[in-house]
Amino acid sequence: MTRTDRGTVPLQVPDSELLEGGGHHAGYHRFAPWVEYSFDIFLGSVLFIELVLLFGNTAMRGLFNNSLVWANEVSEYALTCLAFIGGAIAYHRGMHMVVRFAIDRMPSRLLQYAECARHYIVLISAAIGVFYAVPMWKSAWTNSTIVLQVPKSWTLLPFMIGMVLTAIFAVTELARHTRRQNLVAGSVVVALGTLWFLGQYFTGPWDGPAGVGFALMMLLVLVFAGVPIAFVLSVTAYIYIYGSGEADPMAVSFALTNGISSFILLAVPFFILAGKVMTDGGLTKPLADWVMAVVGRLQGGLLQALVVAMYIFSGISGSKIADVAAVGTTLKGMLKEQGYEEAESAAVLSAAGIMGETIPPSLVMMVLASITTLSVASFFVAGVVPAALLGSCLMGIVYYRARKNKWPRCAKTTWPQRVKITALALPALFVPIILIVGIVGGIATTTEVSSLAVVYAMFVAVFFYRGMTFRSFLTTMADSGTMAGMVLFMVSAGSAFSWTLAVSGLQDVVSGFLDTFGGSSIAFMAFSIVLMIVMGSILEGLPSLLIFGPMLLHMTQQYGIDPMQFGIVIIIAMGIGTFIPPFGICYFVTCAVMDTTVEKVTPRFLPYLAVLVVGLIVIAIFPSISLALPHALNLK
Repeated sequence: MTRTDRGTVPLQVPDSELLEGGGHHAGYHRFAPWVEYSFDIFLGSVLFIELVLLFGNTAMRGLFNNSLVWANEVSEYALTCLAFIGGAIAYHRGMHMVVRFAIDRMPSRLLQYAECARHYIVLISAAIGVFYAVPMWKSAWTNSTIVLQVPKSWTLLPFMIGMVLTAIFAVTELARHTRRQNLVAGSVVVALGTLWFLGQYFTGPWDGPAGVGFALMMLLVLVFAGVPIAFVLSVTAYIYIYGSGEADPMAVSFALTNGISSFILLAVPFFILAGKVMTDGGLTKPLADWVMAVVGRLQGGLLQALVVAMYIFSGISGSKIADVAAVGTTLKGMLKEQGYEEAESAAVLSAAGIMGETIPPSLVMMVLASITTLSVASFFVAGVVPAALLGSCLMGIVYYRARKNKWPRCAKTTWPQRVKITALALPALFVPIILIVGIVGGIATTTEVSSLAVVYAMFVAVFFYRGMTFRSFLTTMADSGTMAGMVLFMVSAGSAFSWTLAVSGLQDVVSGFLDTFGGSSIAFMAFSIVLMIVMGSILEGLPSLLIFGPMLLHMTQQYGIDPMQFGIVIIIAMGIGTFIPPFGICYFVTCAVMDTTVEKVTPRFLPYLAVLVVGLIVIAIFPSISLALPHALNLK
């Protein structure tokens, strides 16, 4: 099972609701309270500064036709701080994604050794980063930034600090283990490293297909050993480049820092913050009430409302886990009251989570667009019809099963009640509307629109719904900064590993493999779907897209497939992977949120999964489903 480092789902659901067996995962350690508060203050301040600068710059240009030319440069520096320093703090707080399926099934004694060993891997990754950060600092000292004219070395400072902090946090975690555990785990890690070094020393560079195969095998071994996925990606990239001789390993550090250089990624923290404000500020409940008023009178009305609610909430928070937890916890009590079985509710929630992957505004779509040549606006528009198709199919099968099993309808609401509910929900509904209309309509850049949506959401949460106080606002900023740090560091590490695959020649290996099946576009599409389902299940959604997305999208040219349509297909395939057993993270989380077990849910889930797979195949076969709307709006 994939979950966060301490076995919890961040931001949304209490630990006890999501752990197999309940309780905190052993190994979570905090410093003194004042140190933890200083982390919160730093992350919240950096995120707040970035928000003020970008929103203020947008407002100045709109009101006075003028802008602060240095604001974007400072904001990009703040983004780097969030990515590397925030990423380190996210590791300390157990927020990084970890595959715990294997190690959680170890005997408790062996588990402690495995826990110890994985922190050694993180320490190695951080030490390598610090080692190459020093020459990077020296080489960048003579170059200056374009606007502020400060040495570019200062832009590398967050990377250096982040790596040092990560090393300190790893040592702190290791100190929690016994001397024997440290000795044994450390010896095993050193022994394996020595075997690798001697092997490539005596046999020559491990490059080509053999080197790529070793890198991918090591990636999977470390992932299943419970090492946080972001650190697995970075350390594997360093080891492959060093062992293959394809480039100077310092290039991996440059790839890490350049992986978040896209201006579009400035919007990532704001997407996360907007979703967090909606949850913490009381915006989700009126939206859920409105959805029930709209579709609740259909047969199986509450399950229909669950599907529509996921359609609205999906993608903004930055975590599919957070989306599932937010919707599931909001409707769980009502579903039980109306007599729905927990297993059926969990099955529909899982299926709706898959359906929501391509619904704009989607953080996954935005990140994939930022690391490729796809337009965010066009990508968002392309996802509308496929998501509506899958959503309609889900609502159709829910209706069919509701008629068959005589599931109830929601209580009837009068028109005056509907008007009142709509009026109450409308301010909250404008948050995703601002994001979609602003980005797709080209009113402003993705980053500017997202900052506007956050400020609007905060205003509504404080003054309309009165669900957010100054204290809760500070907590929301700090939590969002930590989550943003995890996501951005994941983007950085994924970009570095994707670059590593590009220089390794894996694309030629894949092309050669597909040639054995005729080298057709059908073979390539089928291969990509299977790959993304499998890797989405093992690595969770975002890491799998970051690793393989750029390579696969680049290959679409030789197979004559539209990259936008292909992007929609692999995102849906990735979504299916995150919701299928035995490894799919969100499947396990959904079962825990709805108070049921995987064994009970799986038979109920299979019909919904079958419908979604058929829908994915239809979307893959007919490009017009994804491309008709962007072409109609003259978007490319």
